Amino acid sequence: MFCPSCGTVVQPAQKFCNECGAAMAHGVATPSSAPSSAAPTPAAGMSLPPPPTVAGAPAAPAATAASYAAEYEPTAALNVVEQTSPTGYQPDAGWEAGATTAWPATSGTTGEHPVIVGAEPFRITPLVGVSALAAVLAVAAAVTDVASYEVSGDTVESAVFTLNDLSTNNLVGVVIAALLLVGGAALGATGRRVGTGLAGGAGLALAGVASMTVGTVTRIFDAQEVTLLSIPDSSFVLVKTQEIGFWLAAIAGMLGLVAFVLALMQSGPDGYAPVNPAVGLVGVLGTLLVVVGPLIPMNDATFGDNFDNPAIPPATLYLRLLVLVFILLGGLVGFLANRRWGFGLALGAISVGAWQWVTALSESGDIPLGIAGGNPGATDFVPHIVTTIGVVVMLLAGAAGLLAAAQQRNTN
Repeated sequence: MFCPSCGTVVQPAQKFCNECGAAMAHGVATPSSAPSSAAPTPAAGMSLPPPPTVAGAPAAPAATAASYAAEYEPTAALNVVEQTSPTGYQPDAGWEAGATTAWPATSGTTGEHPVIVGAEPFRITPLVGVSALAAVLAVAAAVTDVASYEVSGDTVESAVFTLNDLSTNNLVGVVIAALLLVGGAALGATGRRVGTGLAGGAGLALAGVASMTVGTVTRIFDAQEVTLLSIPDSSFVLVKTQEIGFWLAAIAGMLGLVAFVLALMQSGPDGYAPVNPAVGLVGVLGTLLVVVGPLIPMNDATFGDNFDNPAIPPATLYLRLLVLVFILLGGLVGFLANRRWGFGLALGAISVGAWQWVTALSESGDIPLGIAGGNPGATDFVPHIVTTIGVVVMLLAGAAGLLAAAQQRNTN
């Protein structure tokens, strides 16, 4: 039995509908059809529209909440979860907890570990100390006597030599090396790799000047002794003295090598990709030309005169070759590195040589010896054309490398 008003099931003796309160006094009618079980579910906030009726037929019973609950599964209960506090940042290895610094610069596509680049506060480093001491000793050697000799007996003679008496471009060359040593080390102490390389290269150049100084003094002493021995029936006493400037120059040269080693220890990645390899290869070619140029014999001399010459002591020949070895070392290591540090190293290594090349080419001064003293058999001071090409190529490659590196940094 159903209520004719709402369709709720009622008992036969029931007078009122328990659902809608309609009176059952006139009897209860049985609907012609049961309510549809596929009635749509009302949307949230909307009431279910009344079912359609057929003319002459009683209204279909309305869907109740109980019928919907029986047909559809109830939704899950809403649970309120209290918000948790955010987890604190855990510092990675190598980062100090609580440090507030800028992110380190990445190395681009080089695959290297990120390196922090840029200026740093100036600090005293071993390279700064060694470079400063080497520069002071070198300048002191340039303004003091380096050698003297005195002859007594049948022949009386004496002479005193300064560094500039051995070659009239030595004094300025030493000053150039000293300035680059100190200036480069100071730049390196602020985190600029080009300064570190420049100081290392200048150390090699200073070591070359010291080698030529020792070799030239040895040649002067040997030549004076040979001259005295060539005088027949001559009795003489020859006193040869290496003066304070000689020892200062030797110590400064050794400190220059120490500066190179210290600079080499700081030759790691600078956080940027290497410059175009073509620049480095051109620089290597220029370095080889600079080294080969002074070895080319002239005026009927032979290539073997570079290693065995009756007019020159062996020590002088070997120390002369050592100058070329230092230039070769700085140029190859620097240009093959192909970074700011490397270009600074190459330019520092050729710095004094470039000055010697300029003064020898222009024949400035009384004895403007070129790189490594010039060529075997040469009758003047003008450098060989191969030496000239090599110096120019080294300087241009070094400058081009630094410009390319600066452009690379500005675009990153």
